[in-house]
Amino acid sequence: MEYIKNLVFGMLIGIANAIPGVSGGTMAVILNIYDKIMYSISLKNIKENLKFLVPLALGAGLGVFALSNVIVGAMKTHPVILNFCFIGLVLGSIPALYKRAKGDKINHRNWIFFALALGLMIFLTVINPETTANKSIEQFGGVSAAFCIWLAFTAFVGMIAMILPGLSGSLILLLFGTYAAVMESIATFNFLLIAAISFGLLAGGVVGVKVIKKMLRFHPQALYFGILGLMAGSMIIIWPGFAVGTEGIIAIVGLIGFTLAAFLLSSKK
Repeated sequence: MEYIKNLVFGMLIGIANAIPGVSGGTMAVILNIYDKIMYSISLKNIKENLKFLVPLALGAGLGVFALSNVIVGAMKTHPVILNFCFIGLVLGSIPALYKRAKGDKINHRNWIFFALALGLMIFLTVINPETTANKSIEQFGGVSAAFCIWLAFTAFVGMIAMILPGLSGSLILLLFGTYAAVMESIATFNFLLIAAISFGLLAGGVVGVKVIKKMLRFHPQALYFGILGLMAGSMIIIWPGFAVGTEGIIAIVGLIGFTLAAFLLSSKK
């Protein structure tokens, strides 16, 4: 029964991580297994916790795969509606993350990290929109060694983001423009690309725990303000344009609905 429970928990975390703006870390907190995950995936403790981690990882993979086909299809048929829903998820996640960043008192110097992160996203978007465009595998030029390395790197950074409650790994993939390609790789069982992504996730998990623990211990507010800047900038990247009509109305409804859903979910302890 313990194996099945961890498998189901993993699926819930995987589904959360597959949706930009929804945090797998927050889902782990809600399921009351966040501290156990953080303890288990350190190099010192991973071997003795494989019975917990294996079904959790398997469930997370199944959760991502279950959602990948839906997302890939929606990207092709209703990109405006989907992106408005993504913007809603980001908007709804910001208040809880700001509350966590704020703490008891704001060190106003940390707004510099917010401004730098936001400025970086605006700079990349204005100077070269294609850098952060959410492109398919074909639009990236197909499978190549360089593309595999890029996917592994973005997965590495995304995994570090997943470790933080309140931040979505998929949002990081959107920031790097690889979200659609990752979802397509999973949906089509592209073994080579999945291997590159898995390597990045594994490396990010091992390195991320150490980095995040140190950042949260010594510079937590600076870290979260930087993340807030990235999230604010991501909405500029995700913005798909808008036109009045049936699709526009549905997009607005999706924006409102997903904003509320993300707010309620990310506000839970």
